Amino acid sequence: MMIGKRSLYALCFVTCLMLLSCNDDYNEFCTQYQVSFSCDITNVPYNAVNSMGQFITIRKKTGSTSCTVYNPALKKTTEVPLSEVEMRSFTLGLGGLIVGQPYFSDGKSSVYAYDLACPACDRASARLTIDAMGNAECPKCGNIYDLNNGGLVTTGDGRPLYRYRVTQSSVSTLYIHN
Repeated sequence: MMIGKRSLYALCFVTCLMLLSCNDDYNEFCTQYQVSFSCDITNVPYNAVNSMGQFITIRKKTGSTSCTVYNPALKKTTEVPLSEVEMRSFTLGLGGLIVGQPYFSDGKSSVYAYDLACPACDRASARLTIDAMGNAECPKCGNIYDLNNGGLVTTGDGRPLYRYRVTQSSVSTLYIHN
């Protein structure tokens, strides 16, 4: 039985559509949750991101006039006051931010920013806890992510952490954005 050209083209087209629709790929950078944050990495507590393998978390409670910054290496939480402009303009993704410099870099950026919410749970309330070794664990689903290796899942399953773009506009200022 011979297949006509039209039938062959239609078969190829349908096959391509099926292959594309079954693709589990994801974007390298998250765009579904709005992020706009900047900080001076020469000042405490943000200066921890200058050391390889060190990460901090940054959260802002609704209606708060400050950011809560946690450094797991020092086991220290710091409240950083925000100006009126910062309170109105800073958005920190779904659950907050994890910012730091991994041991393994993609060569494009030395500082990475991830969402503090677990991507498997995909809720603001499913905030990860991070340790001084560069692991982030979800208390709800138990997934563990490697911050030093692109936010990949090391225990559990699912996609890597949501990642945001980081631009260093000067020696000391980081801008985290979509």
